Amino acid sequence: MSILVTGAAGFVGSHLLDYLRRATGQTCYGLSRRHPEDESTPGHMRYFDMGDSSRVAETVRLLKPSLIFHMAGSFSNDFATDLQNNVLAARHLLDAVVAAAVPARILLMGSAAEYGDLDPAQSPVAETQPPGPVSVYGWSKAAQSLLAPLYASSYGLDVTVARTFNLLGRGVSEKLFVGNVSKQIDAVLAGERDRISVGRLDAERDYIDIADACALYYAIATRGVAGEVYNVGSGRPVSMRALLRDMLHHAGLDESIVDEDGAGKPTPHAQVSSIYADIGKLSALVNGA
Repeated sequence: MSILVTGAAGFVGSHLLDYLRRATGQTCYGLSRRHPEDESTPGHMRYFDMGDSSRVAETVRLLKPSLIFHMAGSFSNDFATDLQNNVLAARHLLDAVVAAAVPARILLMGSAAEYGDLDPAQSPVAETQPPGPVSVYGWSKAAQSLLAPLYASSYGLDVTVARTFNLLGRGVSEKLFVGNVSKQIDAVLAGERDRISVGRLDAERDYIDIADACALYYAIATRGVAGEVYNVGSGRPVSMRALLRDMLHHAGLDESIVDEDGAGKPTPHAQVSSIYADIGKLSALVNGA
Protein backbone atom coordinates (compact mmCIF):
# COMPACT_ATOMS: atom_id res chain seq x y z
CA MET A 1 0.00 0.00 0.00
CA SER A 2 1.20 3.51 -0.74
CA ILE A 3 0.06 7.13 -0.59
CA LEU A 4 0.36 9.78 -3.31
CA VAL A 5 0.37 13.53 -2.60
CA THR A 6 0.19 15.93 -5.55
CA GLY A 7 1.52 19.46 -5.15
CA ALA A 8 4.02 17.96 -2.72
CA ALA A 9 6.51 20.83 -2.97
CA GLY A 10 3.90 23.44 -2.05
CA PHE A 11 2.96 24.75 1.37
CA VAL A 12 0.10 22.33 2.08
CA GLY A 13 1.54 19.40 0.18
CA SER A 14 4.93 19.48 1.88
CA HIS A 15 3.40 19.69 5.37
CA LEU A 16 0.93 16.92 4.53
CA LEU A 17 3.62 14.64 3.10
CA ASP A 18 5.64 15.03 6.28
CA TYR A 19 2.57 14.33 8.43
CA LEU A 20 1.63 11.20 6.48
CA ARG A 21 5.14 9.78 6.69
CA ARG A 22 5.07 10.16 10.47
CA ALA A 23 1.46 9.11 11.05
CA THR A 24 0.91 6.19 8.69
CA GLY A 25 4.16 4.27 8.25
CA GLN A 26 3.21 3.75 4.59
CA THR A 27 5.36 4.54 1.58
CA CYS A 28 4.54 8.11 0.57
CA TYR A 29 5.12 9.49 -2.91
CA GLY A 30 5.09 13.16 -3.84
CA LEU A 31 4.30 14.71 -7.19
CA SER A 32 5.26 18.28 -8.09
CA ARG A 33 5.76 20.37 -11.20
CA ARG A 34 8.43 22.34 -9.34
CA HIS A 35 11.82 20.72 -8.91
CA PRO A 36 13.48 21.96 -5.69
CA GLU A 37 16.64 24.07 -5.90
CA ASP A 38 18.37 21.47 -3.77
CA GLU A 39 17.97 17.72 -3.40
CA SER A 40 17.08 17.79 0.29
CA THR A 41 13.40 16.90 -0.19
CA PRO A 42 12.96 13.48 1.46
CA GLY A 43 10.99 10.56 0.10
CA HIS A 44 9.93 9.43 -3.33
CA MET A 45 9.33 12.47 -5.54
CA ARG A 46 8.27 12.74 -9.17
CA TYR A 47 8.43 16.01 -11.10
CA PHE A 48 6.11 16.86 -13.98
CA ASP A 49 3.13 19.08 -14.77
CA MET A 50 -0.28 17.51 -14.20
CA GLY A 51 -1.36 19.04 -17.49
CA ASP A 52 0.40 16.01 -18.98
CA SER A 53 -2.44 13.49 -18.65
CA SER A 54 -0.30 10.60 -19.91
CA ARG A 55 2.26 11.13 -17.15
CA VAL A 56 -0.49 11.32 -14.55
CA ALA A 57 -2.02 8.08 -15.85
CA GLU A 58 1.36 6.33 -15.89
CA THR A 59 2.12 7.40 -12.31
CA VAL A 60 -1.19 6.15 -10.95
CA ARG A 61 -0.90 2.89 -12.88
CA LEU A 62 2.62 2.18 -11.62
CA LEU A 63 2.22 3.30 -7.99
CA LYS A 64 -1.31 1.99 -7.42
CA PRO A 65 -1.77 4.23 -4.36
CA SER A 66 -4.40 3.35 -1.78
CA LEU A 67 -4.76 7.02 -0.79
CA ILE A 68 -4.41 10.06 -3.04
CA PHE A 69 -4.29 13.62 -1.71
CA HIS A 70 -4.71 16.11 -4.55
CA MET A 71 -3.10 19.27 -3.15
CA ALA A 72 -1.79 20.62 -6.48
CA GLY A 73 -3.36 23.79 -7.85
CA SER A 74 -2.99 27.52 -8.39
CA PHE A 75 -4.66 30.74 -7.25
CA SER A 76 -3.48 33.09 -9.97
CA ASN A 77 -6.99 34.40 -10.77
CA ASP A 78 -6.00 34.04 -14.42
CA PHE A 79 -8.76 32.04 -16.06
CA ALA A 80 -6.62 29.84 -18.31
CA THR A 81 -4.09 29.13 -15.55
CA ASP A 82 -6.58 28.24 -12.83
CA LEU A 83 -8.75 26.26 -15.22
CA GLN A 84 -5.74 24.14 -16.18
CA ASN A 85 -4.26 23.72 -12.71
CA ASN A 86 -7.42 23.39 -10.62
CA VAL A 87 -10.03 21.79 -12.87
CA LEU A 88 -8.27 19.92 -15.66
CA ALA A 89 -5.45 18.62 -13.44
CA ALA A 90 -8.03 17.11 -11.07
CA ARG A 91 -9.87 15.63 -14.03
CA HIS A 92 -6.64 14.04 -15.31
CA LEU A 93 -6.05 12.49 -11.90
CA LEU A 94 -9.58 11.11 -11.57
CA ASP A 95 -9.51 9.78 -15.14
CA ALA A 96 -6.21 8.07 -14.36
CA VAL A 97 -7.73 6.30 -11.34
CA VAL A 98 -10.69 5.18 -13.45
CA ALA A 99 -8.42 3.89 -16.25
CA ALA A 100 -6.11 2.03 -13.86
CA ALA A 101 -9.04 0.60 -11.87
CA VAL A 102 -7.16 1.45 -8.69
CA PRO A 103 -9.35 1.16 -5.54
CA ALA A 104 -7.95 4.38 -4.10
CA ARG A 105 -9.58 6.85 -1.76
CA ILE A 106 -9.07 10.36 -3.16
CA LEU A 107 -9.18 13.75 -1.43
CA LEU A 108 -9.55 16.94 -3.47
CA MET A 109 -8.45 20.24 -1.97
CA GLY A 110 -11.33 22.73 -2.04
CA SER A 111 -11.48 26.33 -0.84
CA ALA A 112 -13.79 28.64 1.11
CA ALA A 113 -13.48 30.93 -1.94
CA GLU A 114 -16.12 28.68 -3.50
CA TYR A 115 -18.74 30.24 -1.21
CA GLY A 116 -18.04 33.78 -2.39
CA ASP A 117 -19.28 36.98 -0.75
CA LEU A 118 -21.86 35.92 1.81
CA ASP A 119 -23.80 38.12 4.19
CA PRO A 120 -22.06 37.95 7.60
CA ALA A 121 -25.31 36.60 9.03
CA GLN A 122 -24.84 33.47 6.89
CA SER A 123 -21.78 32.45 8.89
CA PRO A 124 -20.97 29.93 10.12
CA VAL A 125 -21.40 28.67 6.57
CA ALA A 126 -22.27 25.00 6.05
CA GLU A 127 -21.43 22.73 3.12
CA THR A 128 -25.06 22.96 1.98
CA GLN A 129 -24.55 26.62 1.03
CA PRO A 130 -24.62 26.87 -2.79
CA PRO A 131 -21.36 28.07 -4.39
CA GLY A 132 -21.23 31.75 -5.30
CA PRO A 133 -17.59 32.51 -6.12
CA VAL A 134 -16.56 36.11 -6.80
CA SER A 135 -13.10 35.32 -8.21
CA VAL A 136 -11.71 33.16 -10.99
CA TYR A 137 -9.88 31.12 -8.37
CA GLY A 138 -13.08 30.51 -6.41
CA TRP A 139 -14.92 29.51 -9.59
CA SER A 140 -12.18 27.06 -10.57
CA LYS A 141 -12.22 25.46 -7.12
CA ALA A 142 -16.01 25.16 -7.22
CA ALA A 143 -15.76 23.47 -10.62
CA GLN A 144 -13.11 21.11 -9.25
CA SER A 145 -15.25 20.24 -6.23
CA LEU A 146 -18.17 19.33 -8.50
CA LEU A 147 -15.99 16.62 -10.02
CA ALA A 148 -16.22 14.64 -6.76
CA PRO A 149 -19.96 13.81 -6.87
CA LEU A 150 -19.75 13.41 -10.66
CA TYR A 151 -16.98 10.80 -10.53
CA ALA A 152 -18.44 9.16 -7.42
CA SER A 153 -21.82 8.62 -9.09
CA SER A 154 -20.64 8.00 -12.66
CA TYR A 155 -17.56 5.86 -12.01
CA GLY A 156 -17.91 4.72 -8.41
CA LEU A 157 -14.77 6.56 -7.30
CA ASP A 158 -14.23 7.04 -3.57
CA VAL A 159 -13.50 10.77 -3.80
CA THR A 160 -14.21 13.50 -1.24
CA VAL A 161 -13.50 17.23 -0.91
CA ALA A 162 -11.83 19.14 1.93
CA ARG A 163 -13.16 22.69 1.57
CA THR A 164 -10.41 24.55 3.41
CA PHE A 165 -10.78 28.01 4.88
CA ASN A 166 -7.51 29.78 5.85
CA LEU A 167 -4.28 28.17 6.99
CA LEU A 168 -1.59 29.26 9.42
CA GLY A 169 1.96 27.97 9.28
CA ARG A 170 5.48 28.72 8.22
CA GLY A 171 5.88 28.76 4.47
CA VAL A 172 2.38 29.92 3.52
CA SER A 173 2.28 31.77 0.20
CA GLU A 174 3.30 35.43 0.20
CA LYS A 175 0.24 36.11 -1.97
CA LEU A 176 -1.87 35.58 1.15
CA PHE A 177 -2.19 37.87 4.16
CA VAL A 178 -0.25 35.70 6.63
CA GLY A 179 2.59 34.98 4.21
CA ASN A 180 2.88 38.61 3.14
CA VAL A 181 2.96 39.92 6.71
CA SER A 182 5.39 37.17 7.81
CA LYS A 183 7.78 38.23 5.04
CA GLN A 184 7.57 41.88 6.09
CA ILE A 185 8.09 41.00 9.77
CA ASP A 186 11.19 39.00 8.86
CA ALA A 187 12.49 41.99 6.89
CA VAL A 188 11.91 44.33 9.85
CA LEU A 189 13.69 41.94 12.22
CA ALA A 190 16.57 41.71 9.76
CA GLY A 191 16.84 45.51 9.59
CA GLU A 192 15.87 45.55 5.92
CA ARG A 193 12.81 47.77 6.41
CA ASP A 194 11.30 49.93 9.13
CA ARG A 195 7.57 49.56 8.62
CA ILE A 196 4.92 47.01 7.67
CA SER A 197 2.35 47.84 4.99
CA VAL A 198 -1.04 46.13 4.94
CA GLY A 199 -4.44 46.53 3.34
CA ARG A 200 -7.77 46.84 5.16
CA LEU A 201 -7.99 44.96 8.42
CA ASP A 202 -11.73 44.93 9.09
CA ALA A 203 -12.46 41.57 7.43
CA GLU A 204 -13.02 38.40 9.47
CA ARG A 205 -11.71 34.98 8.52
CA ASP A 206 -11.51 31.43 9.84
CA TYR A 207 -7.93 30.25 10.44
CA ILE A 208 -6.61 26.80 11.33
CA ASP A 209 -3.03 25.68 11.87
CA ILE A 210 -1.57 23.59 9.05
CA ALA A 211 -0.66 20.77 11.46
CA ASP A 212 -4.27 20.46 12.61
CA ALA A 213 -5.49 20.68 9.01
CA CYS A 214 -3.23 17.81 7.93
CA ALA A 215 -4.72 15.53 10.58
CA LEU A 216 -8.21 16.49 9.39
CA TYR A 217 -7.31 15.85 5.74
CA TYR A 218 -6.24 12.34 6.70
CA ALA A 219 -9.49 11.78 8.61
CA ILE A 220 -11.58 12.93 5.64
CA ALA A 221 -9.56 10.85 3.18
CA THR A 222 -9.90 7.68 5.24
CA ARG A 223 -13.43 8.10 6.63
CA GLY A 224 -15.27 10.62 4.48
CA VAL A 225 -18.28 9.68 2.38
CA ALA A 226 -17.69 9.47 -1.37
CA GLY A 227 -18.92 12.55 -3.24
CA GLU A 228 -19.25 14.63 -0.07
CA VAL A 229 -17.67 17.98 0.86
CA TYR A 230 -16.29 18.73 4.35
CA ASN A 231 -15.42 22.20 5.62
CA VAL A 232 -11.96 22.38 7.18
CA GLY A 233 -11.53 25.29 9.58
CA SER A 234 -11.63 26.27 13.24
CA GLY A 235 -15.30 27.26 13.24
CA ARG A 236 -14.35 30.64 14.75
CA PRO A 237 -13.99 34.08 13.15
CA VAL A 238 -10.91 36.20 13.75
CA SER A 239 -10.45 39.75 12.53
CA MET A 240 -7.44 40.48 10.35
CA ARG A 241 -6.50 43.22 12.84
CA ALA A 242 -6.42 40.73 15.73
CA LEU A 243 -4.41 38.28 13.64
CA LEU A 244 -1.89 40.98 12.76
CA ARG A 245 -1.57 42.00 16.41
CA ASP A 246 -0.87 38.38 17.36
CA MET A 247 1.81 38.03 14.68
CA LEU A 248 3.48 41.27 15.79
CA HIS A 249 3.33 40.21 19.45
CA HIS A 250 5.04 36.89 18.72
CA ALA A 251 7.75 38.76 16.81
CA GLY A 252 8.23 41.31 19.64
CA LEU A 253 7.10 44.21 17.45
CA ASP A 254 4.74 47.11 18.14
CA GLU A 255 1.62 48.04 16.16
CA SER A 256 3.00 51.55 15.66
CA ILE A 257 5.16 50.28 12.76
CA VAL A 258 2.07 49.29 10.72
CA ASP A 259 0.76 51.37 7.81
CA GLU A 260 -2.81 50.35 7.01
CA ASP A 261 -4.05 50.56 3.40
CA GLY A 262 -0.42 50.73 2.32
CA ALA A 263 1.29 49.58 -0.84
CA GLY A 264 1.67 45.99 0.34
CA LYS A 265 -2.09 45.42 0.43
CA PRO A 266 -2.06 41.74 1.47
CA THR A 267 -5.83 41.83 1.93
CA PRO A 268 -7.14 38.27 1.67
CA HIS A 269 -10.05 37.41 -0.59
CA ALA A 270 -10.94 41.00 -1.44
CA GLN A 271 -14.70 41.64 -1.68
CA VAL A 272 -15.54 39.09 1.04
CA SER A 273 -16.09 40.88 4.35
CA SER A 274 -16.70 38.05 6.82
CA ILE A 275 -16.84 34.28 6.57
CA TYR A 276 -16.16 31.35 8.88
CA ALA A 277 -16.93 27.65 8.81
CA ASP A 278 -19.66 25.48 10.20
CA ILE A 279 -17.55 22.44 11.12
CA GLY A 280 -20.37 20.30 12.49
CA LYS A 281 -20.15 17.80 9.63
CA LEU A 282 -16.40 17.38 10.04
CA SER A 283 -16.66 17.13 13.83
CA ALA A 284 -19.24 14.34 13.47
CA LEU A 285 -16.90 12.49 11.11
CA VAL A 286 -13.85 12.86 13.36
CA ASN A 287 -15.72 12.05 16.58
CA GLY A 288 -17.64 9.16 15.09
CA ALA A 289 -21.08 10.69 15.66
